[in-house]
Amino acid sequence: MRRIALLLLATATACQSHPPLVALQPGPPLRLVAASGVRINARLKPALELDDRTVLRFDSPLVTPDSAYFAAAPTAAPHEGARRGTLRVSVCPSGEAICRSLEIAVAW
Repeated sequence: MRRIALLLLATATACQSHPPLVALQPGPPLRLVAASGVRINARLKPALELDDRTVLRFDSPLVTPDSAYFAAAPTAAPHEGARRGTLRVSVCPSGEAICRSLEIAVAW
């Protein structure tokens, strides 16, 4: 049992050592900020599903010429009282041929 606990602790520590690919900045409005070298997919708009099942879509009028990525941080305005939810976002790290789908529990 002790080995399992140590393995879980080591795994959790290793996972936290990598910087996040995207961060949620509290607002209003809420902003999604990509790490350096990471692009947020604009064709699959990021969504924040709040605990009350309301879904907020992030968007920005500034996109790359091919409309594939956001050129400015996308934003969304949550309704009053919302403070927790699940963020779903597709990010594309530079040097990788495919985008990654992330699902992140967030609170602000």
